[in-house]
This record gives sequence, structure tokens and C-alpha cells, in this order.
Amino acid sequence: MPYVERMLEVLRRSPVLRVEGNKTITLKNVRPPAKSLLLSAEAFVDATAPGQNATLEEAIQEAAEKDGLALPLSQKMVAFVFGPENAAVSQRLVDDAAREAHLKGYSHLYVIGFQIDPHARTLIEKNADMGGIPTTYVQATHDLMMGDLLKNMRSSQIFSVCGMPEVTLGKLKTKGKDGSLQYEVKLLGLDVFDPSTMETEHRSGNDVPAWFLDSNYNGRCFHVSQAFFPRTSAWDSLKKALKTEYEEEVWEHLAGDTSAPFELGDQNQIAVKVIDDRGNELIVTKSLGEAE
Repeated sequence: MPYVERMLEVLRRSPVLRVEGNKTITLKNVRPPAKSLLLSAEAFVDATAPGQNATLEEAIQEAAEKDGLALPLSQKMVAFVFGPENAAVSQRLVDDAAREAHLKGYSHLYVIGFQIDPHARTLIEKNADMGGIPTTYVQATHDLMMGDLLKNMRSSQIFSVCGMPEVTLGKLKTKGKDGSLQYEVKLLGLDVFDPSTMETEHRSGNDVPAWFLDSNYNGRCFHVSQAFFPRTSAWDSLKKALKTEYEEEVWEHLAGDTSAPFELGDQNQIAVKVIDDRGNELIVTKSLGEAE
């Protein structure tokens, strides 16, 4: 079965989306859109569902519908675009899909992907403020790529929101040997959604499985220049296996939330990739102008 058809079928079988604030959206009549260039699916949602701007008349109509006193006329049409199967959702995909959804009169656009470019994530969050269609990113579990394993999963664990890493880029007072400016990155934390309890909790920077720094991010390819694995007991085993002595500060640094001093590259931009508890890769960028 082709990728888009497979994702559409999964969306039909799991028509409940978990969005910010531990709220749910129930999709009705999920189907492929007619004459679409980029959009992958469309569906109806209640007029008062999260992300919708319901009028007073629509809210009254919806209440009457639920009481069985009126026909279902308050529902609004929303659109979906599926990101690539083996690549990150790009800024161009979000921009083009949002334009098409806005022109066709959809009330909301949901971008579903396995990973997303940080610039695309920023565009999604600011799209409505710039006069475009309200847009939400929905994280799809990587288990969708594993065929029959999907049969053993709860529907609530298939599509969910995920938080963005919170980082700071700071200038150091000390300079390099050649007098160049030195910087450091600190991972403050990450909001993690637990699909088993339907709750969101904040994890500090030293309580994530792994995070990586690219000190010269070009916006296309993430190159690891520093790597950290805060939540792991593997360091004790590694120290025993090496059968030698190292300064304790080395291990604390590798399991920490603060990078080693570094110089910015010619891109004047850094990127931090965090791996959360579900294996999702979440990337955030910071430019030179954002350094504190």
C-alpha cells in the first residue's frame, strides 16, 4: 500500500488527535481531498474543537445537535498534510500546504510528520499570527513504519503533540587562544507528552535520553559537534570496561546539560537536537543575534 494511503487508513482507524493542553479532537469522515496539489486528507471536526474559532451561533447549533434537537450543521472542515516517510517536514511543504488549505477555505491545517525541520516548526507556530490558516504540528510515532506492530498499540499513542527544546546560547567572558569569542549552550528542558497517562510533564535538561549540538548549522544538514547522554547508567559500565582512571568532571560533562565552550562557525547559527522518551528527534535553532 502506498505511503499516503497507508497514513490515511491509520488516520481513519485512529481519529482522535491529542493536542496542547491535554485536549482531544475527534475527526469525522476522514477522506482524501478532491483536486488537491499537496493536501493529503480532510475531515470534519466540531465547531468548538480546540483550534477552531466558533461563532456564538455555531456554539448554540452544536449544543442543539448534541441534544438531538438539530441536524449536524456546525461541523468545520480541516485539512491534513503528511510529511515525508523518510525525511523531515520542510518549511516549503508547510508554506505551500498552508497556502492551499487557506485558499480552499479549510478552518485548520494539521501537519503530521515523523520529524520536522526547526524552521518549519517555527512557521507552523506563527502562521496564524501572520494572517494565514491556523496550523498545528502532530507527531506520528515511528512504529507506524513497522507494519503489524501497530495492531498492538493504543490509538492514543499514534498521533500526539511534542514540545520544543528550550535552550540558551550564551557568550563567555573567556576567549579562545586566538582571541575569538567563545559560546556555550545550555539545555533548560523539554515538555514531554506521555500517551499512557495523557499528561504532559516538564523534563529538565539533565533528564533527557540524549541531546546533540551542531555549532555551525547550515539549515539543511545536522552535523554533531558535541554529544551528551544525560539519563543513562552506561557511564559506570564504561568506566569499568576502560580499566583506567579519568577525571570525574569528564563523565559529569558527558551526562550534563551544558556544552563545552565553542566558536561559532561561518553560518552564525547553532542547532540543538534532543531525543525524547518516545524516540522523537526535536530540533531548535539559535542565531548569533539571540546570544545572551
